[in-house]
Amino acid sequence: MEPVERLIAIEEIKTLKARYFRLMDGKDWVGFADLFTPDALFDVRGALEENPVITGDPIRGADAIAAYVQRGITPLTSAHFGHMPEIEILSGDEATGIWALLDILRAPKGGPFRIFRGYGHYHERYTRADGRWKIASLRLTRLMVETA
Repeated sequence: MEPVERLIAIEEIKTLKARYFRLMDGKDWVGFADLFTPDALFDVRGALEENPVITGDPIRGADAIAAYVQRGITPLTSAHFGHMPEIEILSGDEATGIWALLDILRAPKGGPFRIFRGYGHYHERYTRADGRWKIASLRLTRLMVETA
């Protein structure tokens, strides 16, 4: 892959991830599902062990991922931020990335927390089909959580 093609691919993946955060926080579940490959793997077991939404197994499939995130995020006001991407282009149609994460969640009164701030990383694999990059796998790990 030529250097310019590599840079274009990196920018396209950055745009994909920006859409991920915007569509999740905006609760656009149809658009959110479209960011993933049909057989994508979504592993958030490292997000917070006490969270009752988190299951014992990773979620598989774009529609199942969107439904899972919808159940967890719908009652909350959320703001997610990805920083400092480390994107490696493996081939013309495969790449990996690690993103530093900050997410801020505000729960309604009476919830398990009022404000949740999480810090960690997204570990992702991407594939390109029909000229579009999509998330093929996502694993979330946490470094620290603050709640109030």
